[in-house]
Amino acid sequence: MNEIALNTSDHILLFIMGVVLPLFAVFQSQPQIKEMEFSTSEKLQIYYGNGIFQWIGTAAIIALWWINSRFYTDLGFGWPKMSGLAWGLTLLSIALYALNTWWELRNEEKVQQTKEKWEKDIPFLPADGREYKHFLFVAFTAGVCEEIIFRGFFIQYFLAWNQDNLIGNWLSILIPGFLFAFGHIYQGHQAVIKIMLMAIIFGWIFILTESLWIPIVLHILVDAVSGYFAMRILGSEEVVVESEE
Repeated sequence: MNEIALNTSDHILLFIMGVVLPLFAVFQSQPQIKEMEFSTSEKLQIYYGNGIFQWIGTAAIIALWWINSRFYTDLGFGWPKMSGLAWGLTLLSIALYALNTWWELRNEEKVQQTKEKWEKDIPFLPADGREYKHFLFVAFTAGVCEEIIFRGFFIQYFLAWNQDNLIGNWLSILIPGFLFAFGHIYQGHQAVIKIMLMAIIFGWIFILTESLWIPIVLHILVDAVSGYFAMRILGSEEVVVESEE
């Protein structure tokens, strides 16, 4: 990847997307959401409302690249340049997610605890098949847009401030990773730590492969699978009632 030359538009866009919007979400909108009980229609409003904002932000980044005549490969749209370490990190991310999923759902007691945590912290998760079909839009949007924003743009932004060395690479991954994890603080502190770890792994995959395609695919799969388990667990009471009738 080539090092980009930053300008005022880059600074403004990063400030809005990396500081203003996360702070507003964490201290304004997310506390309100956690106090609400969502109907299906209200969940769909959240899914598509947030999705539209993410696509607008992504479009702004792509437009910024076009206006400044930058190569889109420097944003991560090139074919992955795989190496042994890149493959290892890819498999590690899959293994960690599988291990965490098993840990959260390993027995009935843990499933109940996970269910209560989701109902308290993430009340808009899908609870039936209809909601899950729409949640797949959330998974796809988050996988594409958040990777372009937090990995492609943010990492390239901070790489432009740092020397092309190991410390510079680490800082360029850790700062966007922290901003990304901070925006998910509504899910609880343990979730923030896990998301930060995945953000670091995805960041290194991006730098090593010079591509976003692997992080995008992994991100979509993680969200889609998590939504599926949420549907099965949060809708379990309804299934029992229907079977009794």
